[in-house]
Amino acid sequence: MMSDQARQLRSKVSMKQTKTIAIVSGKGGVGKTNVAVNLAIALSLQQKRVLIVDLDIGMANVGVVLGESARRSLMDCVKERTPLSAAITEVSNQLHFIHGGSGFTELVSFSEDDMTFMMSEMRFFYEYDFVLLDLGAGANDHTFDFISSADEAWLIVTPEPTSIMDGYAFVKLANRHANDLPIAVLVNRAVNGEEATETFERLELVSTKFLEQSLRFIGFLPDDPVVTRAVKAQQPFYLFDRNSDVSWRLDRITTTLTGVPIQERNFLDRLVSRFKRRTSSTR
Repeated sequence: MMSDQARQLRSKVSMKQTKTIAIVSGKGGVGKTNVAVNLAIALSLQQKRVLIVDLDIGMANVGVVLGESARRSLMDCVKERTPLSAAITEVSNQLHFIHGGSGFTELVSFSEDDMTFMMSEMRFFYEYDFVLLDLGAGANDHTFDFISSADEAWLIVTPEPTSIMDGYAFVKLANRHANDLPIAVLVNRAVNGEEATETFERLELVSTKFLEQSLRFIGFLPDDPVVTRAVKAQQPFYLFDRNSDVSWRLDRITTTLTGVPIQERNFLDRLVSRFKRRTSSTR
């Protein structure tokens, strides 16, 4: 029923070929939000319309990194039956962001009316070229509804052994919850390309051996002192120094990304399906 409604709503809206990416990590402290925000900025400066949705409820740092504060959250709008567009904060003409809200974990108790309202409102997602979902570290039933409904997940890891282990834990969980979800790996804070490749290969080896889960390497961001200086200046590194090593590497990643054929626009249908399955299993 709700899935049919979502399809009808989508068919009535003139939509871009939107790609939805869940930005995830196995643990905190790997620079996930910094990657998500700078990726969004880089894409927007390539004249792509980008929406970044901050669903990291414990930290909610997207607004902090962008230097913007949200007046209303996604959860506020659902509770108040206010159009979700009211939660949009415009960073620029091409870049917008939404804060999920502290009540995000209440999604498990959403009524069918709540879900129908949220799905009908989320159709504006398809006005964007890219929707980036910044999820909290790790995952649970609530966040996996969103993660597994995205076109793909970008797993952020660092060369540290604990980060690789936690990254594998995420892949293992994803394999159980959504084994058809494409997972791409971005290695952050690598000394060089060799270390980044070795990090990816270690993660891919255990994922392939024990889970038969293939991963895709999308590149790396170097351990560049510019990032630290940008954080102290309270600016995204991509705007702080466009000529830095880390910005050049991000340019390579975004150029490759924008050259990849866009997948089918079925994020809302998958999300509704995930909610319905979980709701029925808890009754």
